[in-house]
Amino acid sequence: MDGSATGAAAGHDKLGRLVPGHTEWQARKLRLAALVEQLSIDYDSRSATAQQLLAIAAAHLDQAARARSSALRGRATRLAAKVLDRLERRPQPPKPGFDQYVKAKGGA
Repeated sequence: MDGSATGAAAGHDKLGRLVPGHTEWQARKLRLAALVEQLSIDYDSRSATAQQLLAIAAAHLDQAARARSSALRGRATRLAAKVLDRLERRPQPPKPGFDQYVKAKGGA
């Protein structure tokens, strides 16, 4: 084995061996934290319940991204969608009107 199949994976060196100090648990924890941060931008996460639901949705989205089976990917995606449906989306900022657009472009 030349390491070409596993060398690109996080926590492995070029020969495919595990790097000391890397754990899959820690890598998953970092992935979930990043997903929760991304989801909290779009969803209202002020309450503790909403934060827990975001963490659950992030776990399902991570599972969907890493699953090899299409059935598992679909199931995890549907579960994440169900959890996210229970949360309120943050309101989108209003789009600028035509008058603001003309002022920004330097017109009269």
